[in-house]
Parts: sequence; structure tokens; C-alpha cells
Amino acid sequence: MEETLIEKIVTFLSDHFELLIFVNVSLAAMFILVFVAVKLSDPRTRKFFHATFRGTLFAIIIGGQIIFFAGLGHLYWKNYQKPAPRLELTENIIATTHWVNDDTRIYFIDDNALRSIEINGKGLKDVFQASEPVKEYFFSPDGAYILILTQNDLFLIDRETNHDQLIESLKKPNAQKGTEEKGSVSGSIGGVQWAPDSQKFVYEVARWSKVSAQDNVYVYTLKDQAKRSIKSSTRRISSLYWGREDDNLYFLRHEARDPSVSSSPFEVTVFRVPTSTLVPELVTQIPFEKFSVPIEGLDIRGIKLYFDGAKLSFGRITREDQAVSENGSLIGVDEEDYLYFVNTKWFRRRLFKIPREVKDGDTARYHYKGGDLVIDDIRWVPGGRYVIMEHKYWGILVLEPSTGKIGLLIQAKGRAFGWYQHRGI
Repeated sequence: MEETLIEKIVTFLSDHFELLIFVNVSLAAMFILVFVAVKLSDPRTRKFFHATFRGTLFAIIIGGQIIFFAGLGHLYWKNYQKPAPRLELTENIIATTHWVNDDTRIYFIDDNALRSIEINGKGLKDVFQASEPVKEYFFSPDGAYILILTQNDLFLIDRETNHDQLIESLKKPNAQKGTEEKGSVSGSIGGVQWAPDSQKFVYEVARWSKVSAQDNVYVYTLKDQAKRSIKSSTRRISSLYWGREDDNLYFLRHEARDPSVSSSPFEVTVFRVPTSTLVPELVTQIPFEKFSVPIEGLDIRGIKLYFDGAKLSFGRITREDQAVSENGSLIGVDEEDYLYFVNTKWFRRRLFKIPREVKDGDTARYHYKGGDLVIDDIRWVPGGRYVIMEHKYWGILVLEPSTGKIGLLIQAKGRAFGWYQHRGI
């Protein structure tokens, strides 16, 4: 339904709350300046200002303040107290997203598959199909490859040819039957990180049994199509980082020190792992007042770590109270289950009431606020104009918070939404 002129004005003022503050402060400043001018000028000027503005000026100031606070009260009611409509498929949600003025390609996990589609509803693709649930996926910095981590396997996908290659598996092959043994998996794969040059990556494999446990860290090189293990017989390696300007890996070790014999309560030891030898070597020891040293503390010592890879890694996220876009706008769910939008810094606008649903089999006394929200995995799409989210039953939804317009992108189980921004393949 088309908004009326009054509704558009109220919405504009609601989304630009700071403008009201600025106008009010400007009026107050003007009043003060005129008042000072009247007080400090000669008697004839003072008499003129007094006769001219005595009634009019005070009427404007007082009337303006009344209008200002009345407007604040109305906007507060509109945004915080007035019930927003309940999110319903037939009433609020458009059947498609063809109205979206964006062609960003969205990747998402659909059970055992990794799929992608443009946010305007075009170009649906099945990127990868596994035999078990997909957990995470990782774009290479140059966008040419994707690493896909399933429950037990790690695959490498060439985005141009769509060729997939098994890199690592926790499953043990059955030598006699040539198949994989069921129930033989005891371990996990994690710590996946691409190098800045997109030609190698590191990952960790943990295996355990009733009598032993084993952790290994591998570096895989695309050119050789081979993995090599980092050699460390005495130190457990975890939380590895690639160097930003060199071909090395780094990891940190944090230790508490005895304050009676040490100048600082903590010490951070930095180790370097050259990819040529894959043997850890000591770089430096940094005394510090806190358990962890900030990144700036490493940069000034010439240790420049690469963190941009985290922006190209996507997995399931836990629901947070709010998400922030690139331009600072907020989208979130308040304590009364309203999906709200904050275009500027302060004032928010309720968009929809999100329904809750009780899980099957839950005992009534364990229900929290009537069950779980049917909306999850709320994320801003690059550019800060649209929001993508997962509905438990309807599928993937796209929202334009500034207008409240919402549409159905695809009827599929969608989670772990991701994208590659820097290069289109």
C-alpha cells in the first residue's frame, strides 16, 4: 500500500532523528544570539528588537519547543510502542525478489549442498553436492577457489570449471571392499585458512580413540597438489595465521608469569613457521599487561598478520541482537520479537513482529517465550541496502529495511549466507 505524504514525512523524520536535534539546537542558538544582540546594542536598537521580537520571537521559540517535543512523543510511540504487523507470507511478503536493484550472488548451505543465487532471484546454481551436511565454506582471496568443509571431508572447488577435489577425509577406507567404513570417524577438521596468494592453505586434523589422540596441521599447495605436515614434536600448534607480507605462518602462545620475578603478569611468545621447512622457530617474546597482545603491538615489531581471510569464510552463526551494515545502519530483533531498523544512530523503527514456534517434543515448562523465532541468520548484504535472512518454513527472504519491503528469494533451507565481493567468476 502506498504511503501518504504525512506517513512519508514521519518516516523521514524517524530515520533522521538527529535532524530534529540539529533544528532544535539551531533555533535555541538563534534565540540566544538575538537575545545577546538586544542586550548589548544601543538603546534605539534594543527598543526596536524589543518591540519587533518580544511577542513574535517568544511565540516561535515556545511554539517550536511544543511542536518538537510533541513530535518526539509521536515518533517514540510510532517506533517503540505502536504494534508492527505480524510477518505473514500472504500479507507482507512479495512472492519474488525481482524488484531488488542488486545482482550480488548469494551463496548458502542447503543441508548437503552449497548453492548460489543472485539476490534478485536470477541464476540459481548448485555449486556442490556432498553425501553429508556441509558445515562451512571458504573463498580464496582471488576468488578462484572455494574450500568446502563437510561433516567429515574437506573439498576444493575450482569456481571456473566447477571441478571438485577431495583434500582430506576422516573416513577410513575398507581395503577389502574398496568402500568407507561406517561409524569409523573419530575426529574433526578445522582451522582452514587460505594464504594471501591463494596458492596454498592450512588446516588442522584431530583424530582420537579410546586410547590415544593425535593432532596434525597441514599446508596444502595447489601447484604440487600435495600436503605437508608441520613438524612440531613438543609444541601443540593451534590458531595459525598467515603473514601479510611474507610466505610464513605464525602462531602465538600466551603464558602467565610470576609477578614477583617478572616485570609483567603475562608473556606472549610468537613463533614463525616458514613454508620452506615447516619447522616452528621462535621470533620474539613480548611482556604484556594483559593475556593477549593487540595486533598493533605485533605490527610495530614487524609481525604483520593476514586477517582478511575471515571475511571470505562463512558458516552458521548464532543469532545476535543486531547486525551492523557497512554504512552503520542497524537491523535487529528487540525484546518483544519485533524486527527493527535503525537508519541513523539513535532512533529505530519497528518493521515486523516475528512469530515464534514451539519445537516438537518440547515440554511446556521449557518453552521460552512460546518457542523459537522462525527467522534466523539475519545478515546485511554488501552495500548496506538489503538484508537476507532464513525463515524456518518459507525459505530465504530479502528485506529492504528503508522501505520495509520484503520478498521471497527461494523456497529452500538456507543458512550460512556468504558472497565473494572482489571478483566475479
